[in-house]
Amino acid sequence: MPKKPPVGTQTRSSQPTVLVVEANPGYRSAISQAVESAGAKFESVAGHDGATRQLEGARKFDVVIVGTSTESPITPAEVTRLRSTAESPLIVLVESYDETKETLEIFKAGADQVLPKPFVPDALIGAIKAEMRQREPVSLVPLATRIELGSLVFDAQLRQVTGEEATVQLTKREWQLLSFFLSKPNQFFTAAEVTPQAWDPDSSTEQFRSYIARIRTKLTPFSKYCRLVTKKAKGYGLLVHQPG
Repeated sequence: MPKKPPVGTQTRSSQPTVLVVEANPGYRSAISQAVESAGAKFESVAGHDGATRQLEGARKFDVVIVGTSTESPITPAEVTRLRSTAESPLIVLVESYDETKETLEIFKAGADQVLPKPFVPDALIGAIKAEMRQREPVSLVPLATRIELGSLVFDAQLRQVTGEEATVQLTKREWQLLSFFLSKPNQFFTAAEVTPQAWDPDSSTEQFRSYIARIRTKLTPFSKYCRLVTKKAKGYGLLVHQPG
């Protein structure tokens, strides 16, 4: 006798799957409805422990959405853990969204998008669609499997940067952004020029700056080869040089 699907699980295999993590049953239902409106199926759990068990299982999720509240907060460390376990885009709904510092910390910890809670359904639907969208490479850099700069190696398949000093792992969105600068070294661009090509045209400036900070920190061990810098009135650029 075939097993019944778990409660909160849709069954059409052709659709992308979203994991909804939300303690409040009403919000959990509303978020799940937004997922369906975005053209995806969902599985839902109430807590972070349940989310971890789901993410460590055989099922792979296309997007993970985590709702937070005063009663059910999330720390940057938990964001990082969920993001690395999921290996898929992470959307966080933050009840205290006005606290800019907290929002930036969540971005830096690995969230791909941070939205206020209560949320506008159309805004969440748009965010889900944006993260599910498979974007084409914007340059030849993402197509290369191995890019060498002295003893520094950029591995596009593993999304790793490896050198004598360290090995660092990048998320998909971090790699997309770094790839843009790698394809145009020693040039400067504004956030408005970069985001439509590396990400989605609707990506926020705050999100872009957060990712720049994250990539800059990860590239710190390799400063003798390259540095991601910001120059007033010029914008952002990857300064690259070949060590003698």
